[in-house]
Amino acid sequence: MRPIHYLINRLLTSTLKFVQRFLVFPSQMTFSGQGSTEQLCAHVSRLGHKKVLLITDKILVDLGLADKVKAAIESHQGELIIYDGVLPDPTVTMVNEGLAIVRAQGCDAIIAMGGGSSIDTAKGVAAAATHDGIESLVGILKLKRETLPLFAIPTTSGTGSEISIAAVISDPDTHQKGVMADPKLIPQAVALDANLLTGMPASVTASTGIDALSHAIETYTGRWADESVKNYSGTAVKLIFKYLPRACVDGQDLEAREALSLASYYAGLSLNTGSVGNVHALAHQLGSKYAIPHGVAIGAVMPPVLSLSVNKMQQPLAQLASLIGVAKTECSNLQNAHLFIRSLTDLQTQVKMPEQLNKLRDEDISQLAADGIKEALAYPVRHFLSQSEAESLLKRLLSRA
Repeated sequence: MRPIHYLINRLLTSTLKFVQRFLVFPSQMTFSGQGSTEQLCAHVSRLGHKKVLLITDKILVDLGLADKVKAAIESHQGELIIYDGVLPDPTVTMVNEGLAIVRAQGCDAIIAMGGGSSIDTAKGVAAAATHDGIESLVGILKLKRETLPLFAIPTTSGTGSEISIAAVISDPDTHQKGVMADPKLIPQAVALDANLLTGMPASVTASTGIDALSHAIETYTGRWADESVKNYSGTAVKLIFKYLPRACVDGQDLEAREALSLASYYAGLSLNTGSVGNVHALAHQLGSKYAIPHGVAIGAVMPPVLSLSVNKMQQPLAQLASLIGVAKTECSNLQNAHLFIRSLTDLQTQVKMPEQLNKLRDEDISQLAADGIKEALAYPVRHFLSQSEAESLLKRLLSRA
């Protein structure tokens, strides 16, 4: 007899997949390469937007990147107002601060510039501006109307938020993460500008790259992976394995930066119909409980999760091994799947991802495991982790701390 959690997972994911068939995904204009930021700003102005709110963080303002957007908007007789209060893990408070500016200044469009936190905050502001606040919008398909026109300039290559239907907004008091998911949240246009990525530290390059890689791997190996998903996520896997070490060694390598930007975009695109899995389900708990950076948590749990699930995912993992050139013709799917997992571990070592989770505590493991299993109920995983498996995995991380 199947465990009740397994049956709930299959019923819930089947329902979500059925609903997904009726979703309409908006088209998105993509500007890429040198000058793409200026091209996006010109596009915003051509659409008739005169007063634009830029949502970003103080670091990017101090680096002068916001000034580039301001100059580009003003060159087309527009006005740019800046909100730079975004911090890691966007909250309802940040959304409400941005919303207050939109309403006070009469902004008619929003540009998000930064990593996933800035883009998710901007999604929240854009949605709240046409609805009755942000709180009622957390959940799946809660948006009744289109958002305020939204555009994005990602400055990290990891979250894929610039193309995804989702945004994660935390409660500032409980620190619980709420997910908004609706195709209306996809920005109308995006600039993939490698020139904005060259100053990113190697550690951030590594963690965001591993985050993008997790999106690609989980969508490729999940039960919702169709040919379209596999084309995008498989391409992302190949690009990240090839270019992430280069970008970590030389941050000025524009070819590597552009490739990783595209990889993050492709992986984010695959998320819209592919979804994540056990890796994210457990990593989210570590992030919520201990404020561990998302990419670091992902990197810690991904190899052991894949190893635990390898028997149920041996064919897609073997295909990924072939895509990155480590598969051996004389080996079985299971053997090649293990070769891929070993290559993943080697890649993380090469880019110096942290191997320790010093904040993890033994007394928290049972609840973290239970919460991760609960989150995974909505994900199309091939192997549904048991409580004992999830606890064993987390204890392995604890033993390395």
